[in-house]
Amino acid sequence: LAKPNMWLYSWPNISGRTRPVNSSIIIRAPLHVQVAERLRLMIDSGELEPGARLNEIDLCNTMGVSRTPLREAIRSLATEGLIELQPNRGASVSIISHEDVSEILPIMAALEGLGGRLAATYMSEEKIAQVRKVHDQMIIHYQNREVAEYFETNRLIHELVTEGSGNQTLVDTINSLSAKVRRARFSAQMTEESWAKAVSEHEEIIAALEAKDPERLEAILIQHVETKRATILGTLEDKN
Repeated sequence: LAKPNMWLYSWPNISGRTRPVNSSIIIRAPLHVQVAERLRLMIDSGELEPGARLNEIDLCNTMGVSRTPLREAIRSLATEGLIELQPNRGASVSIISHEDVSEILPIMAALEGLGGRLAATYMSEEKIAQVRKVHDQMIIHYQNREVAEYFETNRLIHELVTEGSGNQTLVDTINSLSAKVRRARFSAQMTEESWAKAVSEHEEIIAALEAKDPERLEAILIQHVETKRATILGTLEDKN
């Protein structure tokens, strides 16, 4: 199964998924984990649209795998809320509702704010430098208008900061909540103005992290997620 994203190398993160890093070591994940990651990317990118039924035969042929790892991956993504399993109807991509965004993102704003406070307190200089590198790559994608790559690095920054808190319970809680709204959060349509604002807020996030300013980083992250919530809700309303 070919690796589906732009990164050449990876290491296992605190939640068991893989992370890009400039390294000569490649960590081989179990096949069903690789399949789950491919499905995540297909959902996040819109290749598998909300509400779409999953055709196991087509997916197996596309990925070059048997049904066993595919079904394991589907069950895994169902526990995350990305996929819905319906009796006698198979599996389909979960639909993101106005209520999901309204209820989940305010909670995530508070939790990511807490994660930022802890990260600014406990994160090592080496880990902060890694976040800076991903941020600099995100800026390049922004300047080149590479939307998919921009959102991937954007998402990675948030996850690395949360993991930098060193609090596994916090990481697990955010991961559990974020699964169903991740596609909306990291692929929502943006105007040039809102995109520039998001990039500016990320600059502030990195500055506060490098300055090890817990209060400032917490406040910025809360506002950043709240801004994104307003953007997503506006997009959902325009579609209705």
